[in-house]
Amino acid sequence: MEIGNLVIITGPAAAGKSTIAKALQSELSSSGSLWLLVQMDTFADSLYRDWFTFDTHHAPYAKRGIEYRRDNDGGLQLIIGVDGRRALSAFHRSVAAIVKSGVSVVCETVVCDEEDWHDWSEVLEGIQTNWVQLSAPLAILEAREKADRPQVIQGLARGNLARKPVGQYDLELDTSTETIAVIVERIIDTLPG
Repeated sequence: MEIGNLVIITGPAAAGKSTIAKALQSELSSSGSLWLLVQMDTFADSLYRDWFTFDTHHAPYAKRGIEYRRDNDGGLQLIIGVDGRRALSAFHRSVAAIVKSGVSVVCETVVCDEEDWHDWSEVLEGIQTNWVQLSAPLAILEAREKADRPQVIQGLARGNLARKPVGQYDLELDTSTETIAVIVERIIDTLPG
C-alpha cells in the first residue's frame, strides 16, 4: 500500500496554524487529491473536562491530564501529566496510521516540548514528513489573541514562546510578513512529486 503525504504545521497560539492548514488542505484537494485535516484541538476536545484545569476550572484529574497555569508575566503555561502524554501519544499514532493507510494529511498541532518532539519522531519513522513552523512577533500574536480569542486563553501565545524551542523544520514562516497564498505555495513547493 502506498503511504500518504504528511504536512505538520506547528507554532505558537495565534500564529495562524488553523487558517494556513485549512487553506493548504483546500489547495491540495482542489485537483482531486484526498487530504484530511487533522487538528490537535479536535483530538484534545475529546478528553473529558475532569482532565483539564483552566483558569478557574480546577479538575480532579488535571495533574494527570493537562493544566494551563498563568505565570507572573501573564503567559499561560501548559503542563502535561501522564494521561495527557498518553492522549498526545494516541494523537501522534492516529496521524501516522492515517498516512500509512494511504491517505494524505495536513496536521495542525503544537509541539509542546522535547518529549513531545521525541514521540512524534519515533512514531513517524519511515514516513516522509514536511514540518512547517509558523511564527510572528509576540506583539502581533497577542493582538490576534485579543481580537479573536476568549480572555481566558489570552496569554497562550506568550506561554508558547517562553518554552524552549524544539524540533527541526523544513520551513519556518512568519505569518505577519507573508500572505496565506504565499505560505501555502511555499509549503506545496516542499512536497514530493
